[in-house]
Amino acid sequence: MRTHIIRNIIIALFFIITIDLFYMQVIRGGYFFRQSETNSIRIIPFEGKRGRILDRNGKVLADNKKSFCVTIIPQDQKDKKEVFHFLARVLGLEAAGLEARFKKNKLTPFSPVIVAEGITRQQAIMIEESSYQYPGLLVLEHYSRYYPFTEMGGHVIGYVGKADEEKMRLIQQYGYSPQDPVGYSGIEQYYDNELRTQPGGRQIQVNSRGQQVRLLSLRQPSEGKDLVLTLDQDIQTAAQKVLASRPGAAVFLDPDNGEVLGLVSSPGFDPNAFSEHEDRSLVVGYLRDTASPLMNRASGAQFPPGSVFKIIVASAALQERKIKPTTVFDCPGYFDLGGRHFTFAHAFGQQDLIQAMGHSANEYFFNTGLDLGRDMIARYAAQFGLDEATGIDIPYEAKGSIPRRNAMARWFAGDTANMSIGQGGVMSTPLQLARLMATVENEGRMVMPHIRKSLGGVDNVAPFTSSRFVVLRPEVWQALKLSLRAVVKMETGTAKILDLPDLLIYGKTGTAQAGPGKGDHAWFAGVVQTAKRKLAFAVLLEHGGSSANACLAVKEILLELQSGGVI
Repeated sequence: MRTHIIRNIIIALFFIITIDLFYMQVIRGGYFFRQSETNSIRIIPFEGKRGRILDRNGKVLADNKKSFCVTIIPQDQKDKKEVFHFLARVLGLEAAGLEARFKKNKLTPFSPVIVAEGITRQQAIMIEESSYQYPGLLVLEHYSRYYPFTEMGGHVIGYVGKADEEKMRLIQQYGYSPQDPVGYSGIEQYYDNELRTQPGGRQIQVNSRGQQVRLLSLRQPSEGKDLVLTLDQDIQTAAQKVLASRPGAAVFLDPDNGEVLGLVSSPGFDPNAFSEHEDRSLVVGYLRDTASPLMNRASGAQFPPGSVFKIIVASAALQERKIKPTTVFDCPGYFDLGGRHFTFAHAFGQQDLIQAMGHSANEYFFNTGLDLGRDMIARYAAQFGLDEATGIDIPYEAKGSIPRRNAMARWFAGDTANMSIGQGGVMSTPLQLARLMATVENEGRMVMPHIRKSLGGVDNVAPFTSSRFVVLRPEVWQALKLSLRAVVKMETGTAKILDLPDLLIYGKTGTAQAGPGKGDHAWFAGVVQTAKRKLAFAVLLEHGGSSANACLAVKEILLELQSGGVI
């Protein structure tokens, strides 16, 4: 009886084993075969070169620097502590730091994890010579982004880095892997898909120790497309040099075609800091800096334009026949409105439009603006594009702001007067004001600012060639230009300092209040013409005080460009 029970148990056990073998070998055989293939086959990625970024004259603004990086395949590592101590001795780093980076960057058991970048050739050789002792330890070629002009254009060029979790969710559908460098801000972000490389790699078979047995396949990486910009690095350098570390911005456009020749925001930042993965102190410093060096003041921030906005008021009043160039208003140095008495620094007396623009007489534009009304002023501001983004090909552009009907619960005559001199709810970007001056120069033809000149050796500016028009009578444009020329040519003009030899300059100064306890913003927006070229531009000194300071900065920039043969 006992023998019979034992025999039945043994038969049952064999039956269970047989069923289990059938399940694993027949039913799940394909799955386990694929698992064994995955464990014996590795894909070692090859990086390609990201497309270079160059200025219009061929100066390289963003390049690739070849170096070596140390990677570890997690699945193949048996004693991770030992490999980190070995790398620490060779690289002169802390083993704990290498291990922490390994844990942070680990994605899957079979994906190489970068633990150190920018190692020397000698260090690479030493690691390769000992790699047989540490299966899964690899030295790979690596390309890091390099920006030779450092702070001279960081805002417009941008930088690259590894995608964070949120950005990875957005771009994964376009074929990005977590290891791919991704463009952040500026040109690097806007044209990231064209600049990026398609990585290659080698597929190898390894043994149980993680050592290569044979090469199965090889695919070379493709290089990204080179991008030539409309920027002139000489203009970038001159503007950055003059602005130095003062908060502000400068934008220079070709009014004929909308090419952006200069776009500078100050204070600047060095985009190389974001490519140096070992030292993050500069990046931390930028993030903590109260001057906000990462903010693009040229196109991504808005400011009250102050008296530069008087160009809009004059255009509307002339076109609507509210005034003529000869219309005179008394400008006694004060203005009474709604029981309030406003005083100004200068009493100019009787002023026509030319004189009032040259002196920037507020009383003249108070009278004119009150006659026009808020809605009429807003309509003309919109025609000049001051309430919309320009469409420039860099991300995060601000669009400006113009007060409109129902924008405020209550609106008074004083609000209209304030609006007439570019204060209150009126906000603009330096890029918008540079385009405003280009539109005046073109007598109504409004170009689209753009930075791309050619991509991959092919000129393709079709998306930026469309124009729209601000329709004013020819005599209105003539009166505007004459009045803006007076700003520079009149002996008592607010920008007399810009009456320079061989440079024909016209434009408008602006001193814009920034709020209680804050310094005024200083503006000059204008056009400069020489025998060589013409430029429409806007220069802002944030909290820079009087507009005279902006005029002085413009003078320094233009003289620098003139002496260098740029204009």
